[in-house]
Amino acid sequence: MNYKTRFIEAVSKTKEVGLQIDFLDTDPLPFTKSISKSKHRSLLILCAESLNRLGYKSSTELAGRCIPVHLFLQKILKKELKLNSFITIGDRYWNDKDIYCEMSYAEIQKELKEPSTTPINAHVWLTLSDGSILDCTAEAHIDVLENRGVHPVDNCISFFRPDAELKSGYHRPYIIGKEFLLKTKSAPLEALR
Repeated sequence: MNYKTRFIEAVSKTKEVGLQIDFLDTDPLPFTKSISKSKHRSLLILCAESLNRLGYKSSTELAGRCIPVHLFLQKILKKELKLNSFITIGDRYWNDKDIYCEMSYAEIQKELKEPSTTPINAHVWLTLSDGSILDCTAEAHIDVLENRGVHPVDNCISFFRPDAELKSGYHRPYIIGKEFLLKTKSAPLEALR
């Protein structure tokens, strides 16, 4: 199953569990035309510069901070590049033994009914309106987890086109939008605006 199919299913499941998808200027579906190579380059440069300005300089500072990082980048991409993106909540499947923030719909339902006092076990990234994935924290987490060394922020930014064949693993979206983060108190209200 490719990312577009998984994302379409996540949009449906988001509505099924009773959550709203925050449409900025556009609905997440259908996907738009692919962003240009020049906009892609601008996006990567803007992300690295913005994260550095915010104080994120390396993989150790990015690891485990997927919610604030991607909420911040969503606003920056919209303001600076006019790019729409959607907060995407799920997990990163590396292989059968390594699943970063493994999720399930049963856990999502449980968390919505009774939010825990501990941080949610979920990974957050951005899906652009063309279906591309922007993930600035998963690689950083693996750097720390597997002692791969400390890397600068620009080495941590992953950008995948929706039809890309990944060498290892893939992103599995479960829920789209910020409402899950709000209802589970995973991010401060002001960060979600």
